[in-house]
Amino acid sequence: MPLILPFSTEPNGIVKEWHDNGDGTYTIVSRQEVESDILERNKALYTHNDGYTPSRDMQRVGSIPLALIDLWQTVEGWNPYHPANADKLAQKLDDIDFRHLRTAPGRLGRKHRHI
Repeated sequence: MPLILPFSTEPNGIVKEWHDNGDGTYTIVSRQEVESDILERNKALYTHNDGYTPSRDMQRVGSIPLALIDLWQTVEGWNPYHPANADKLAQKLDDIDFRHLRTAPGRLGRKHRHI
């Protein structure tokens, strides 16, 4: 049976674990409980309003758990914070599979390419 040791619990709720796979290799796994906190908050915000500020010059569109950002950076190899990846981030946020990251209705399309 593989050995699993938590080696880091960060203030943001991410727990990093070292997994001994039993075959001379190991894996580091990051976990974050998101269903009860982040995703439930996103669902509530999604139905609260359209996400625009009173001046309507900015819109809240999503909230992404840090564990998912870490996955995109380390496993998929792209940084969602980098301006060159704005199209990819908008595509992810518009994807039905990531609907619980959204905090306001609508599609990002081309209007939010400055993310």
